[in-house]
Amino acid sequence: MIDVEITRSQDWLETVAGYYEALYHDLKAPMAILFNYVQTMEEMDSLPEDASDCVAEIKRSCFRMAKLVRDANDRSRLNQGLLQPKYIMTDAVVLLRNICDSAQALMRVKDITIVFKSEPASFYMAMDRQFWERVVLNLLANGKDYSYRGGKICVSLRVEDKDFILSIRDFGKGMRADAESTVFSRHVGDTRRGLRSGLGLYIVKELVALMGGDVQLLNANPGTEVVMRAPIIYAEDEQEVMTIDDFFSDNMVQMELSN
Repeated sequence: MIDVEITRSQDWLETVAGYYEALYHDLKAPMAILFNYVQTMEEMDSLPEDASDCVAEIKRSCFRMAKLVRDANDRSRLNQGLLQPKYIMTDAVVLLRNICDSAQALMRVKDITIVFKSEPASFYMAMDRQFWERVVLNLLANGKDYSYRGGKICVSLRVEDKDFILSIRDFGKGMRADAESTVFSRHVGDTRRGLRSGLGLYIVKELVALMGGDVQLLNANPGTEVVMRAPIIYAEDEQEVMTIDDFFSDNMVQMELSN
C-alpha cells in the first residue's frame, strides 16, 4: 500500500513538473514575439512620448510575466531535484559587484543607490553564477520594493573561517512582524502591496540550500537585512576563469527587477 502511494505521489509530481515545463516553453514563443515588437517600437523616432510610456509599461509587464512563469517552472524542478549547482572558479567580489552594477540602472525609478562593500578586494571560489545572480537580484528587487524613495541598499560580503557571508540590507519600512516567519516559505502571502505568490524568496532559500548554505532574515530597524552564509568551495578540475564583464544579460536583470 505504501509503495502504491509513493508511486502515485511520484506520478503526480512528474505530471505537475511536466505541466509547468510545457507551459513555460509554450509561453516563451508569444513572449518573444511581444519583446520583438516592443524593441521595434522603441527604435521608432516618430513614436509620441505618451506612446513611449505605454511601450515601456508593456515591456515591464512582459518581463514580469516571464519571471513568474520561470519561477513556477523552477519550483517544479526543485521539487523534482532537477536544479543542481554548476560550479566554476570565479572572483566572487567581481561577480557580486557586477550584479549590483547591473541592477543599479533599474533602481532609478525610486532613486535608490546600491552601496557595495567587500572586506577582501578579490576572492576566488567555486560558484554557480546563475544561482548567485538569481539570489542577489531577487533580494535587491525586494529591497527596492520596501525602500523609500531616495534611499539606499547596502550589499556587503566577507569571508569568515570557511564560510562566505553576503549581507543585503535596505533602510525602508521593513516587513510585517507576522510575515517574518513565513517569508521564505512557499505560500500566497498578504503583504503591504496585496497578495503575492511568495515563490521568489522561496526559490532564493532553496538555491542557497543547494549550494550548502542558509539564509536568514533580520529586522534591522530601520529596514530589513538578509544574511546568506555559504561554504567556500573550490573546483576540483582546472576550469577556465572567465571574465564577468559580458556575463550578465539585460533580460535577466530586468526580469528580476520588473516588479
